[in-house]
Amino acid sequence: MAKEASFCHVFLSFKGETRNNFTCFLYEALKADGFIAFMDKSDICVGDELNSTIMEGIRSSMSAIIVFSQTYAESTWCLDELVLILERYKVSRYFILPIFYEVEIHDIKHQLGNYGIALEKHRARHNHKVEKWREALVEVGNIFGEQVEGLQSTFIQNTVKLFRERLAVRFPECHHPVPKGQVLQGMSASPSLRHESSADKILFYTTTRANNGGGVYKSLRKILESGNVVYEVRNCSDEPMYVSELKELLGKKKVRLPTVIVNGKDLCGEEEVEGFYDIEMKQELKGILKAIYWNQYLGKKIMKKERKRYIFKMQFEWIISALCTFKTQCKCNVSGDAEQRPRFTAVGEDFLFTFVPPVSNRFLSDV
Repeated sequence: MAKEASFCHVFLSFKGETRNNFTCFLYEALKADGFIAFMDKSDICVGDELNSTIMEGIRSSMSAIIVFSQTYAESTWCLDELVLILERYKVSRYFILPIFYEVEIHDIKHQLGNYGIALEKHRARHNHKVEKWREALVEVGNIFGEQVEGLQSTFIQNTVKLFRERLAVRFPECHHPVPKGQVLQGMSASPSLRHESSADKILFYTTTRANNGGGVYKSLRKILESGNVVYEVRNCSDEPMYVSELKELLGKKKVRLPTVIVNGKDLCGEEEVEGFYDIEMKQELKGILKAIYWNQYLGKKIMKKERKRYIFKMQFEWIISALCTFKTQCKCNVSGDAEQRPRFTAVGEDFLFTFVPPVSNRFLSDV
């Protein structure tokens, strides 16, 4: 069964003490600027294991903002999140923006103060994880972050601006939300035009060939860029893990590329896609995708036909050659028992046989 795509621009990792103040304000600011942010709404108990929703949020996000507070390390949940975030950071373009809220980066990097005390308390139940958590804290301490200073409202505005800049550098091929108060390039301002981007979750799975290919592939990008939508390009040639991700998402063993996923469903699939209210844009995308799929189908049929024709030609030429050789050898050697008579082995893609020519007056007269 296909799973819902939980694509988001940023995953927020934080301890509950900042949920209803700083982190909540940051989440609302990101949302108001058009970004899709993942923020867990439930209260997490210390010691709980990460659930599938959190892991899916990290896996399907483009980046992470980690809000380090005084009690962040007291939660094994937060520390497990940190480990998963850093694992993604090491193998992809995923980027991390650490924020230090009423805590010093020095304490995190060297596990001093509350962080050192928390790790020592965890040894009783989670001794096998403590070293991994310690290494993660050291590693994230070496990543450039932001210290919360001055008015929180001003700091949050500057953080959203910094996040936008880093996202654009890290993912230049993606169409990002338009900043509040600006109009999309190429569109005239009108009362009906929403400055905020659509909330649809759109993933564009493609290949290097599609990125560098002909007009049809460029048309797909052009349509997505012209619409008031936010989408992410996932190049399966650069990161093969995206192919497995697409198969898992659609619940299929084979997938076709390029594919546009809207809110967890294939735009050209059998199921009706929910959302995506720009009907004209939706039909344009589907038309181009279906044309690409049809060309791919015809190409495979032609290649299969040509392959069969080539195999048949090679087999036919070999049989003619073998018969000519057999005729020549039979004229030269018409005596002897079966052990001494020439043997011919025909090898083809679909057959393998050994032929021992018989010796009889009737056969020789025919030759």
